[in-house]
Amino acid sequence: MKNTIWSCWFQGRDAAPYVVKRCFASWERKNPGWHFRCVDAVSIQRYVDLQSVVDLQSQSVTAASLSDIVRILLLHEFGGVWVDATLLCNRPLGEWLPNSMTEGFFAFAAPAHDRLLSSWFLSARPDHYLVSAWCRRTVEYWSNRPDSQNYFWFHNLFNELYDSDENAAEAWSRVPKISADGPHALQFGGLMYRPQADVIGFVDWTTPVFKLSHRLPEQGLPSGSFLEYLLDQDDKGQPSNKTHAISNPIIVETPRSFASLKVSTENLGDHIQIIAGLRLLARLGIEPEQYIDRDDEIHSAPCLDQELGPIGILLNGWFKTNRGEWPPHPKLLPLILGLHIRLFQCPELISEASIEFFRRHQPVGCRDVYTTGLLQDKGVEAFTSNCLSLIFPRRIGNPALQTEVFVVSRDERITNYLPHSIGPYTFLSHYTGSRDFSANLVQAQGILEIYRTRAKLIITTLLHCALPAIAMGIPVVVLYPLNDKAAHNSDRERFSSLEELLRVHRFDEIENINWEPEPIDVSDRKLDILDRFYEMAAQWAAKPLPPIGPLAPASVLPPF
Repeated sequence: MKNTIWSCWFQGRDAAPYVVKRCFASWERKNPGWHFRCVDAVSIQRYVDLQSVVDLQSQSVTAASLSDIVRILLLHEFGGVWVDATLLCNRPLGEWLPNSMTEGFFAFAAPAHDRLLSSWFLSARPDHYLVSAWCRRTVEYWSNRPDSQNYFWFHNLFNELYDSDENAAEAWSRVPKISADGPHALQFGGLMYRPQADVIGFVDWTTPVFKLSHRLPEQGLPSGSFLEYLLDQDDKGQPSNKTHAISNPIIVETPRSFASLKVSTENLGDHIQIIAGLRLLARLGIEPEQYIDRDDEIHSAPCLDQELGPIGILLNGWFKTNRGEWPPHPKLLPLILGLHIRLFQCPELISEASIEFFRRHQPVGCRDVYTTGLLQDKGVEAFTSNCLSLIFPRRIGNPALQTEVFVVSRDERITNYLPHSIGPYTFLSHYTGSRDFSANLVQAQGILEIYRTRAKLIITTLLHCALPAIAMGIPVVVLYPLNDKAAHNSDRERFSSLEELLRVHRFDEIENINWEPEPIDVSDRKLDILDRFYEMAAQWAAKPLPPIGPLAPASVLPPF
């Protein structure tokens, strides 16, 4: 069970009506072990790619409809609990939800004769079958559609899923049922606005949540009303969002421009890490104006000769082959996240000058526990961030298309060891034979798309095939590369954090491998990477993204 509570108020929490603020506070006060996240029209872009589902410039989407899209995307990617902004927490989640989550999904049932469930409270583990299938239908529904024309389109999609998909119907039948009548009771007949004394004795206080409304009567919140009494119970609730404290003081400085790493290698794994970094920067609206070679330019950086600086840059991946090109150019203002150090190739990475560089720009997010320990031993504030390739979005499952087995390695020696039982497969290599950065970047994007849309299983010896595949929710079998002892020791260092996620096999134990593994959930790690990135990127004082929009007025849809 994920301890994240999601909610949304597109105008921002500070601008929310009084009832909404009190509802938010109720979740925080009653669930101190949970992380409450209220997204808005700006911050939602940090977590899901709405533009891949709807075009708000050409489609008419109300705030309510967009909220439906947001909730299913968030639960599919990260799991947790979704609560509408006007849903008040009456009982702590720990008192009742675990018994209701035995199937990995829960929603209050039968809010009306024609709706199987309510969507104002949803709880799910990431990529649960019902959520994945519902999410796929949501994306398909909004494909080339000008508007919804139906207020309950989201609920209707679930009904259609139940009617047409035996697996979905069976999954929903196993979910413990709690009627939506209890949570809805205060809305019926205006009970919430009546005097407290007339209502309090009739309320079922075992009800986990109460569905309220932020729209108050013209005179405002009626004095002495039951709603006033209910909201006052949480008047002392204080926001308790968890954040990662960064102890090193950050000097806020706005870069004049931004650069990105590039590489002149044939290994697409290097390019996949750069793609991950570029996608993170894009979430802040940052597009690099120039590219600096990781191995041969990071210190000399001739492209910066005419620049006044500072130049923001995200340093991720491993460094480096040219030992004379370190530490980075002083005009660069780096954010260091997903770093790996290979000392046998570049001992200068822990030279006195290098350690001073790391201390000046700490904290340093390290790709693996080996690098974290190495820097901490040198007095650098470091933490294990994992590799940025874990931020690739979880794919939306489509079993009819995702049917292929891919075997991915540097060369085809791995195929000599594979059993016939895995069936037909396609061999792919991440080594292109070319050092053309632009061409390899395009090829890396293409191979990621192949994995996303076609893979049923990936068998690989490559770290940066395994990690993005895991992030996308693809089942993966990983083997250590066929290397000599010295290279194997380096592989163990590189794979040290991957080993925390799954078993990395040796070739001499291939007979004991499970060739039908389940996908690995890394949603917590993915969310942690995103949080760290946004916190660290505050040093750049970058201009925030504009809010998503425009949103269609509620009047374009009937209320029922």
